[in-house]
Amino acid sequence: MTWLLQLILGTLMAANLQIGEVPITSAKSNKVETATPAATVVTKEELLAKTTESQPSTNLHWVIAILDGDTLLVSDKKREIFQVRLLGVDTQEVNGPDSTAECYAFEATLFTTEFLKNRAVRLTRDPANRDIDPYGRKLRYVEALQDDGAFHSLNQALVELGYATFPSQYPITNANLYATLEKNAQSEENGLWGACREDFPTENSIS
Repeated sequence: MTWLLQLILGTLMAANLQIGEVPITSAKSNKVETATPAATVVTKEELLAKTTESQPSTNLHWVIAILDGDTLLVSDKKREIFQVRLLGVDTQEVNGPDSTAECYAFEATLFTTEFLKNRAVRLTRDPANRDIDPYGRKLRYVEALQDDGAFHSLNQALVELGYATFPSQYPITNANLYATLEKNAQSEENGLWGACREDFPTENSIS
């Protein structure tokens, strides 16, 4: 992932933080495809128009690129760029052990891209977990700002719709909520629970 991050940073610097394209390996074709990252350069006027009084624009960030379903490249108001790893979720790897995408990795990446498209985001820490992981990524909940001023949780949506599993070995405050979302996704065979049965068997597929 280091080479990909360097490539993205170089492109952003050359383009003055404009959006580029992120190469993603398709699990279906094993070919490198291109997914358009979430729109990120939002003007100050647009942010102020969308932001409610209780959520000042200083709390909002811009998504520069989607590295995979649970990892983002984010910029703050000072245009400082950093990686964010989503809390409470684990999506399949775009670049797996054999350099090809794991089952449902491409779909999770596309879902995250669409979820954050043209949206400013709010990042929230969880006191139950560390601030930064061993890879230097900030561990955060990511919520997308909607046109009506509400925020929608990307973390919860990924687990609820079966794009991600809940890694219960890593502590978070709302572990019971995420465990319930995962259990419901399993029972309904949403997302990877239905598409990747060999890797993620459910009670329905076992019986």
